[in-house]
Amino acid sequence: MAGSGYATNSRRKILDFLKSNSDRTVTAADIDQYLKRNGDAVNITTIYRYLDKLATDGTVMKYVAEAGGKAVYQYVELGQHCDEHLHLKCVKCGCIIHLDCGFMDEIAEHIQKDHGFQLQCKNSILYGICKDCRQE
Repeated sequence: MAGSGYATNSRRKILDFLKSNSDRTVTAADIDQYLKRNGDAVNITTIYRYLDKLATDGTVMKYVAEAGGKAVYQYVELGQHCDEHLHLKCVKCGCIIHLDCGFMDEIAEHIQKDHGFQLQCKNSILYGICKDCRQE
């Protein structure tokens, strides 16, 4: 199947879905439902394999769930350096905010200097409720 038009078309549609939902995280099941609604049934294993490939090459961020939860994925624009900053995730709508402002450098420096702890942000995510959901 590798290299066939079917695989290429399916991968393109998966990537298009990820790009159009780049403001939030999605699950493999979300992608599966989207493909089925659009008449493009793909084996769920194929979706997971492609998501793992995209995560390996840095096209998507994979957020590993806590015990019993599902992993979620988010499309990342080139140059965002998501492994270098924290992320905020809304527990209501699932949106992700990239916390890549200079203030984070100050926090990391404070943590290192005053607490002797070197901060590493690989896939680091903080949970809360976003401004839009709080206003509802």
